[in-house]
Amino acid sequence: MKLVKALAVTAVMACSVSANAAAPQKEVRFVGETQFAGFCKAIINDDIRVLRSTLSRNVGVIGASQREVLRLVTSEEGLTCNGSSLIEFSVERDANSIYEYLTSRS
Repeated sequence: MKLVKALAVTAVMACSVSANAAAPQKEVRFVGETQFAGFCKAIINDDIRVLRSTLSRNVGVIGASQREVLRLVTSEEGLTCNGSSLIEFSVERDANSIYEYLTSRS
């Protein structure tokens, strides 16, 4: 009987966690060059994996290597999110992991 209760409680908790995970975090709308929205999306979610993937996808489009792509998108004339540079935007959004990644490699 205790096992059945434990399984029931676990199932209820799993359902509530997955429901919360499926809920949208924040309303975000991309305008302008949406081809490069992955950079902003990575900052919004503070997800280094998404940032690195976006860097990889833009090798050959923006620069010849991931390091060059990163250098170009974080430069003064580089990409902006909501009118701010990628580094400024990561500070505004409290994306600490992304901020550390960008500042340590650019």
